[in-house]
Amino acid sequence: MWSNLILLHSTDPISKSLDDSHLEVWKTCQRTLVFTDNRIFPMEGNERFFDGWEVYHGYDAYRFLLEVVSGLRSKLFGESEIQAQFRDRFREDNTNGSNFGTSLLRLRDQILEHTKQIRSKYLVGIGRQTYGSVTESYLHNHKEVTLLGTGKLVDSILPYLISKQKVVRLIGRNQNRLEELSELYPITTYHWEDYKPNNEAIIIASSFLPFNWDEMIRSSSIILDFRENKDENKNYDHYIPLSQILNDLHETDEQIQAVKMDLQYFLTELTREREEEQLHIMNGWEDLLV
Repeated sequence: MWSNLILLHSTDPISKSLDDSHLEVWKTCQRTLVFTDNRIFPMEGNERFFDGWEVYHGYDAYRFLLEVVSGLRSKLFGESEIQAQFRDRFREDNTNGSNFGTSLLRLRDQILEHTKQIRSKYLVGIGRQTYGSVTESYLHNHKEVTLLGTGKLVDSILPYLISKQKVVRLIGRNQNRLEELSELYPITTYHWEDYKPNNEAIIIASSFLPFNWDEMIRSSSIILDFRENKDENKNYDHYIPLSQILNDLHETDEQIQAVKMDLQYFLTELTREREEEQLHIMNGWEDLLV
């Protein structure tokens, strides 16, 4: 059903932007995906790269998207936040009313249906599957927590902290987001320049970090750093970088490897079913040029 689907993919946070009315963009913490259709954005079927973007065509694009939304391509294997991000990005009011937009909603529904099958069949009980729950083993003895950042990762971590009755300070530079989150959760918010670390647990969920690093280390009881490619490679007992957070999940590795092997066959079967539908629906998506 999705033979004309084209998916552009990049993990570069500064990828060249694409500005075209025939494109729909979805950004996450780890990647950017651009959706289009070959009939409104023609591209050679064997073209694998476009202006620095990876290109996936047809059912390969469908399979890749399914793997992303199921959390199979996330650094935290099987994480579930990505599914909610995909659903929210493609709500009816977030797409235009064109035939292309309508087709994206059908794509959304089918991907979410298959994601649900994957999660219920293979991912139940696979370690800690959310970035919020990953913090559990580090912060269970810490009552006060300072969360630095207001981006998508905060949406994953903040509900967990509140559910564990933590006293949360949220620090950021986007005043609208600070106000939005303070209306949703019982937290205290500060703009970056109004906050100074003071012997609490700190979670770094932002690439923007204006504080003096040595002062932060001295003033914190523990620091969980969810950034990638950071410059601060400090050897402190209470500093936990992302690499260590991921390494600490090694106890589920064998189980994950076994699941990955089974998943390859299941993903192939789901994709094959979509290809067989093409035999009954000649164009897949309706005429997008109308």
